[in-house]
Amino acid sequence: TLAKFTDVDRFVTLSTQSLHRLPPHVQQKFVRLKGRDKLPELLQLLKERPSSAGAVLIFCNSASTVNWLGYILEDHRIKHLRLQGQMSAAARAGIFASFQKGDVSVLVCTDLASRGLDTSSVQLVVNYDFPDTLQDYLHRAGRVGRVGSKAPGAVVSFVTHRWDVDLVRKIETAARKRTGLPGMDSINKPPPNAG
Repeated sequence: TLAKFTDVDRFVTLSTQSLHRLPPHVQQKFVRLKGRDKLPELLQLLKERPSSAGAVLIFCNSASTVNWLGYILEDHRIKHLRLQGQMSAAARAGIFASFQKGDVSVLVCTDLASRGLDTSSVQLVVNYDFPDTLQDYLHRAGRVGRVGSKAPGAVVSFVTHRWDVDLVRKIETAARKRTGLPGMDSINKPPPNAG
């Protein structure tokens, strides 16, 4: 990956026509539920999933949620790996390499794993915590149905807060119209003072 050669965080935008669009072959599913129902919903989703169904990325918005969820999955004997920013870079690299090899098919992570990592084995992305921005949603959704993956994949998002619903509407509209997401289409327009 790029991270070996440069500080990836310095790349603000990588613009391609398809970057800001939802992949058309990826199913987007939004589950509206109360915060306390997220965990049972996730456990059911993971337990019902056949082991042959490809890898799963579970996104949380904070390192503490990643760790907490990890303990719960352990209690339920669901084999998984955790990836979050408080770990050393070497530890993160080792964890991701192990996930890519397919040793473990569930990765609980923060948005660290949503950028620049090869996730062609991933067939399901779960937004355990709904992302804060459209860009974060796109990056997470973009981890599934990648070039080289054998199945189209799906994104399941748990929607618990009122303020998430507005974002969901924008995503659903964009998915339905097959358009770029609002505010993301500036790459096609010249800058205002060009010329």
